[in-house]
Amino acid sequence: MLNYFNTNKVRKLIKDVSLIIPCQNAATNLFQLFKIIPNWEIIPNEIIVIDSSLEKILIPKDFELFVKEQNIDFLLIYKKNLFPGHARNIGISKAKNSVLAFLDTSTNPSDDWLSTGLNAMKNQNTDGVWGNTCYQADKFLPKIFRACTFGSNPIKTFPGTIMKKNIFNKCGLFIETARAGEDGDWMSRAELHKINMSIPERFLNYDELNNIGFKKIIKKWFRNYIFGAKLPFFRAHKDYYFYAVSFVAVIIAFNWNWILASWDEESVFYVPNITKISILIIFIIYIYMRGIFLPRKKGENLSFIFPINFIFIAIFSAFLDFTKTLAFGYSKFFKN
Repeated sequence: MLNYFNTNKVRKLIKDVSLIIPCQNAATNLFQLFKIIPNWEIIPNEIIVIDSSLEKILIPKDFELFVKEQNIDFLLIYKKNLFPGHARNIGISKAKNSVLAFLDTSTNPSDDWLSTGLNAMKNQNTDGVWGNTCYQADKFLPKIFRACTFGSNPIKTFPGTIMKKNIFNKCGLFIETARAGEDGDWMSRAELHKINMSIPERFLNYDELNNIGFKKIIKKWFRNYIFGAKLPFFRAHKDYYFYAVSFVAVIIAFNWNWILASWDEESVFYVPNITKISILIIFIIYIYMRGIFLPRKKGENLSFIFPINFIFIAIFSAFLDFTKTLAFGYSKFFKN
C-alpha cells in the first residue's frame, strides 16, 4: 500500500487541468508519482495515464480511492509498445480541459509545481510554461555522465510543461514514430511559431541517472541520436562547430610544412614535429572544453571537477561523442 493521506480530512483545491503521463514498463516510478500527487497545492481534475508496458499496470487501490473522493476523472489507456510522442498524442486527444500538464514517470515535481506554473501563465499572460528539470546524481558514474551532458543547472524540458491545449493546433502534435527526441523536435517547432512560453522558478527532479550503467548509457545514447538525427526539426548541437574547427586544424597541421614551407627546413615557416604538436594541442583543448569549461558552464562545482575528475569527464565525453558520431553516420547511410 502506498499510504496516501486520508482524503476525508482534506479537500484539495481542484483546477480544470488535464495531467498527461506516458508510462512504459515503469510502474514503480508511476506509483511514486501517484504517491506525491495528493500533496500538491493544486490537483488537476483529470489525470490521463497512457500505459504502453508489456503488461497492463494495476492502479493501486489507495490512488483509485483518492481520485474518487476528490472527483477527479482518471483515465488509464493501455496500448502496447507506443513511443512517447504517440502516447502523449493519445492523451492530448482524450483531454477534456483547455489547459494540459505533462509529466514523465521519472520526473518528480515539487508540491507547488502546478500552482506555480498556473500562476505564472496568468500573471505573465503566457501560453504556457516549460518544464525546468534538474538531473539528480548521487553515484560517481552518474555524476560523471551528468557533467558530460545535462549538467547540474536546471534545463528547459518538455516533461513538466503546462500549456494551453490549442497550441497544438498551431504547432501540430508529436512525431509518433520517433523513439527519442520527439519532445525536443516539438519544442523547436514551438519556438519557430513564436509560442509565448516562460520558464518557471520551480523545477522538477529527474532521478533515473542513478539507475543506469555504462553499457546502458552508451546504448541509449546511440539509439537516441539515431532517432534524433531523423527528425525534421532536429538541430545538431553547437559542438558541431568545435568538431569542424578541430577537423580543419588537423588538415592544416598535417599540411602546414608542405603548404607554407614546401618542406624546406630552413624556411621561417617550417615547424618541426608540427603534426605531433598539433595533435597534442587539440587533445589539450578537448580536455579543457569537455572536462572543465562545459561542465562549469552547466553548473558543475570546481570541487567535483578537480583535482582529477575532469579527466574522467573528458574520457567519458569522448565515448559519448564517438557514439554520437556513429549514430549520425548510421542514420545517414541506413535510413530505414
